[in-house]
Amino acid sequence: MELLISRSKNGDPYLKILVVDDEPLFCELIKAELATCGYSDVRIVHSGVEALKLVRAEKEPFDCFLLDINMPGMDGIQLCSSLRLEPAATDAPFIMVTVRSELESVDKAFAAGATDYITKPISHRDLLGRMGMAAGMVRERAARKAAMATEDRHERFSFEDAVRLEADHSCLDYLAMQNYVLKLGSMRMFSHVVIGFRVANASELFSMLGDIEFKDVMSDVAEIIVEALRTSDAIVSYAGSGAFVALARRYPGVDTDDLFDQLQARLAALNGWYSNLGQIPVRLDVGSPYYRGLLSFLTPTEVLDEAVEGAWKPIFTAGVENERVAGGPKRIRAQVGGKRR
Repeated sequence: MELLISRSKNGDPYLKILVVDDEPLFCELIKAELATCGYSDVRIVHSGVEALKLVRAEKEPFDCFLLDINMPGMDGIQLCSSLRLEPAATDAPFIMVTVRSELESVDKAFAAGATDYITKPISHRDLLGRMGMAAGMVRERAARKAAMATEDRHERFSFEDAVRLEADHSCLDYLAMQNYVLKLGSMRMFSHVVIGFRVANASELFSMLGDIEFKDVMSDVAEIIVEALRTSDAIVSYAGSGAFVALARRYPGVDTDDLFDQLQARLAALNGWYSNLGQIPVRLDVGSPYYRGLLSFLTPTEVLDEAVEGAWKPIFTAGVENERVAGGPKRIRAQVGGKRR
């Protein structure tokens, strides 16, 4: 069953929203709360199957999705992953709706492509903040699409922008990564390790390729980082300026010898392909693993920033034959040898 809520005409922030939840009473409540926040162009369906059918049938795509995690049949996490594959929804913000007892499931939701989450019962303040963030993402996306449609071939994003990459769902928007570590909190960040990566010749690549092809190269690099850290269940995010940050489980740790081998092998294959296209090879600097100490005063997002900055003082560089930073440690296990902040 689909419930159509009429489009607002009051000039409030304009988003076309799809809410997916199997509880009719909650749907009525979220409808009322969204209206008080200024969002009234909302559709509600009660299952993942209905949601997929609607997204595929709509001529005008939805701008934002609110998905309940715990639904019978296709749950919200499976639906998020499926919708990310739909051309009409791949760039949209996804806000997961959950109860506090299900917060562990939010980890899987972010890995499936979620942007943010909110807990039941919904508070007006929380919903307003989440939707404001989603509206900002939609405005930014619309501005880029408008620039792409113009005849003027000026750059559609700058070198410093933390753009969304066309990569594995384990590669999050940087905003989503920040939301995720804030959700983890200081204590749970202690059980994770953060590693910064930097494409050493990113500026040169951007100048030679332009923004669109540069984004494609960064997407390729993101896939390589995700694959190299696959055994650590890592989530990767692009932070702009050719830099990446990866969040992995602290135990059993990250063996940097193995990480170097994995990155070196994959970059060799990628750079061989680039060579055939007449493109310069990618060189990837890798910073020392960081983990948050129990007595650290750094916030979770500051830990991300520290790790990204750490890539400017790499322990090794992959993509160049037999290259390691002089004096860099040969082996670091994050649980005993990474930098504590």
